[in-house]
Amino acid sequence: MRVIYGKEQTRYDLTPAVTELSWSSARGQIAQNCDVRIKEGPPLQSAGFLMLFAGAELKESQQLFHGPLVRFDRDDRTDDLSATAYELGWYLQKNEVSRLKLDGDAGTELARIIKSAGIHFSCPAFGFTVKERISSQSYTSLFTSLTEQAYEKTGIRYFVQYQREKLTVLPEGKNSIIPMFKASLLTSSSTGESIEDVYTVVTVERYRDDRVVSSATKSNDNLVKQLGRMQKIIDAGEDKNVAGLAAKQLAELSKIPKTRSISVKHEDENAARLRAGWLIKIMEKDNKTITDWLVTSCQARWQGGQYTMDLQLERRT
Repeated sequence: MRVIYGKEQTRYDLTPAVTELSWSSARGQIAQNCDVRIKEGPPLQSAGFLMLFAGAELKESQQLFHGPLVRFDRDDRTDDLSATAYELGWYLQKNEVSRLKLDGDAGTELARIIKSAGIHFSCPAFGFTVKERISSQSYTSLFTSLTEQAYEKTGIRYFVQYQREKLTVLPEGKNSIIPMFKASLLTSSSTGESIEDVYTVVTVERYRDDRVVSSATKSNDNLVKQLGRMQKIIDAGEDKNVAGLAAKQLAELSKIPKTRSISVKHEDENAARLRAGWLIKIMEKDNKTITDWLVTSCQARWQGGQYTMDLQLERRT
């Protein structure tokens, strides 16, 4: 692991002085944050860049964090530094887009708007059309709004993958590197299920001039009896097949996800880049069964040459 600070022409290798280093990501967040403590740290500046590299070489392919310092303080007694940095996507919440009209595929429109701000941003088509005028808001709010609509209408969640200043939106589970951990080597593991994001009834409504012109409701009666009535109302937008959309989304939203919490220690430089949205595999204790899990939250830290990761996982069957 290498920890580098940079601001204009200044570069500091902070690695020997780092006493604590951790970073985290969660589903729905557009940028990871990183916290670092540095013994008798050199002079740092706000918006200077913190860069983490898995391994000893400063290769872009091994960089797992790249972003500005947004907060730091120095202990008046020990001269030690504590600092917090965020990935570049943090700037998307610090800049706002003016009122404008969306007219096209939601993912394509999101990419068009964010790229127009000079950001290296790519995003796939989301598979549904938006035609609306949006109010002034931060780019992060727009991203959140459209990706939440994507989940409501297609059942697909998205996350942002970083490569230095390049931001790429991907469907959850579409990471190119898929880490595998052995259950026998996990320091802790617990499994369960959650109905926090489950719905047993879905209603889809299509509007024209603020008036409902068509609607359809689908329900999973067995789950209504088992779990209770939990209704999701979805705006169909430009989709005229409200019954089809209601049936499709009920099938997705009524699935009860299995959950798992694990802690794992490893020295895998590829797995060090793991973040919320990634797919991982676990070799179960029988050394035969391999299960797939989506990471919904990752709390990672580095100490003594090892990565320790506390992961919240989910799988829908």
